[in-house]
Amino acid sequence: MEKNRDEKIYDYADEFINLANKMAETDKSGDVGVALRFAAARYCAYEASLRTGNLAEDREEQVQDFVKVFTEMLRINIEDYIKIQTQEKGI
Repeated sequence: MEKNRDEKIYDYADEFINLANKMAETDKSGDVGVALRFAAARYCAYEASLRTGNLAEDREEQVQDFVKVFTEMLRINIEDYIKIQTQEKGI
């Protein structure tokens, strides 16, 4: 049976996170996180180029679409980590 789309996306994300965690074991500078965000931005730019025939004209709309989705994902994940911190502190 095929995984549903959300499960597949989470699995893909976990692969990127596992690689980043492995890299961060030997690089404590924070550069791994910066590189991961840069890679995401580069890939989003590539995706944007596929979504429109005139990226120069549609640039701001594309940026706003990605910013909106990223902001929603970041808020969800921050809430998850708030719960984790709360549990760790016994609050």
